[in-house]
Formats: sequence, C-alpha cells, structure tokens
Amino acid sequence: MNYLIVPIILAYLTFFTDLTANPLAYVSNERSNSVTVIDTKTDKVVDTIAVGNRPRGIGLSPDGRILYLALGRDNAIGVVDTVTRKQIDAISAGSDPEAFSVSPDGNRLYVSNEDANTASVIDTQTHQIIAVIPVGIEPEGVAVSPNGMTVYVTAETTHTVSVIDTIALKVISTILVGSRPRAAAFTPDGKQAYITSEIGSVVSVIDTKTNKVIDSIKIEKKDKQIKPMGVIVSPDGKHVYVATGRGNLVAIIDTSTNTVISYIPVGMRVWGVALTTDGKKLYTANGISNDVSVINTETEKVVATISTGKGPWGIAIEK
Repeated sequence: MNYLIVPIILAYLTFFTDLTANPLAYVSNERSNSVTVIDTKTDKVVDTIAVGNRPRGIGLSPDGRILYLALGRDNAIGVVDTVTRKQIDAISAGSDPEAFSVSPDGNRLYVSNEDANTASVIDTQTHQIIAVIPVGIEPEGVAVSPNGMTVYVTAETTHTVSVIDTIALKVISTILVGSRPRAAAFTPDGKQAYITSEIGSVVSVIDTKTNKVIDSIKIEKKDKQIKPMGVIVSPDGKHVYVATGRGNLVAIIDTSTNTVISYIPVGMRVWGVALTTDGKKLYTANGISNDVSVINTETEKVVATISTGKGPWGIAIEK
C-alpha cells in the first residue's frame, strides 16, 4: 500500500463514521481567524480550524462535507473540507463579503458585498462568480427561501430588503423595513420572512407572496440596549429566536401572535444564532465574552457556556 494515502483514507473513514455520530457546530471567530468545532451532544470543543482573515458569515453544504466562510479582509469565501478540517480554497467573492446563504441544492452561494452594494452569485462546482447583482447600500444579511426561488438581501443604509429572483438573477422587489436591517430568516413553509433591524429595534414580518411587510414587532426590555442581529426560525415554525447584540439576550417570538413571549440572558454581544435540526438546542455566538451559550429551548435556560476563539460571529450546525 502507498503509505502516503493512509492518512487520507483514515480521514475519510472518520468522516463517514461521524455521519452517524453527533452533529457538529462550527463557530466563526472573526478576531482570531479560526473556527471552533463543537460536539452538540457533549457541548465540548473538539477542534479549532485555522482559516483566512476575519471570518464572519458561515454555512455548510447540504451534505455537510464543505464549510464556507465569508472572509471579509480576503474578499473571498473560504472553503473548508470538514473531513480534514483544513481550508482548501478561497473563492473570489467581490469586495468585503459580509454574509451569504447556500442554496438548498448546494449549487450556489449568494453573497453580500458590503463595500460594493452588490450580491455575488457563486457556482459551488466551478468556484466562479456567475452574476453580480446591484442591491441596497451596505448589504448585510442573506437568506435563500426554502424552495430556492428567491433570495432576500438586507441593506443597512437604505433600510431595505432586495428580493432576488434566482432564475432571472435580478432584483424583482425592494421592501422598506426597520432602520439598519441585519439578518433575515424564512419560516419552514417559506410563506413569511423575519427581518431584524438593529437601530429600529424591530423585527419586520414579510409576506413572501406579496413581498410586503405585514407586521412589525418591537424588541425592547427595560434597562437593556436592544440591537436585533441574528435570527432563526424553529423547525416547526412556531418560534423565532432573535439575538439582541449588546442587549445580551435572546428574544423569543411566538409566530402565532407575532409577539415577544420571553427573553433569555446569554453572553456578551450576542450575534449569530443556530438551532439543532430537532430544534431542542439553540446556540448563540457571543462576540465580546468570546463564548457560545447553549440554550435548552424547552426550558428556555442556558445549559452550557463554551469558550471559543476571539470574536465569535456566526454558527452553522450539521443536519
């Protein structure tokens, strides 16, 4: 046997074993240029991956074999092999990529380019940009609808959401939302989207059929500096979890009434949020306390706090 290929074979055997093991959570650390890898059953750190400069946005391919990272200072999307846990490529993505979303079939990345006021569309097979689409000023959050037909891109300065048709690859609607929108999340059925607005301290609810705002939810708590940032919808569509930035809380919205039903204290400057596929655990990236809070969504209590690298920003969890 060629002993040079033995480590590769062992790595892939480990990967396929891990497919039946506990899902892993990946946390981007923007100030230490690394990714913290967490076992979601034990809530222990199992590895740290060195990556490019200022990783923020983070996401996985549908099969979990590739981890993508928005590397702002490299003007690229980093590509990490989750088998070897090494960065294997950096895809040119346009000026200052902030965030992105992976299409449901895994064939495309939709990337916000904050400095260029555009969204780049990347073919994940060829690693080439196939379209550059003008959007609002200072684009930030990106979300692909569950059916893959539309992409929502938030824009901080114009306080808008650009709606991109993924077939025509052009903006088909522009929606005015709260002041300085940050992130977007669709309900599992794709009928509604929730948009966080940092300065407005609101979450806008959009009817995706009409691309109109149908509700605006105020996120506020006495003596707290509420700055809505990351957002995610539970797998059953019943709850929306909102990171509040320097409010150091997660707000929980009941989607049947579109009202805030509770707040959960977490770490300092909570930003990115992610759920396990069963919806039983919520993970929050806390950028100033350099840790991740793990919330039991049934008890609405923090059950673990995990140290990460410096400046944890986003989280992606295997399915």
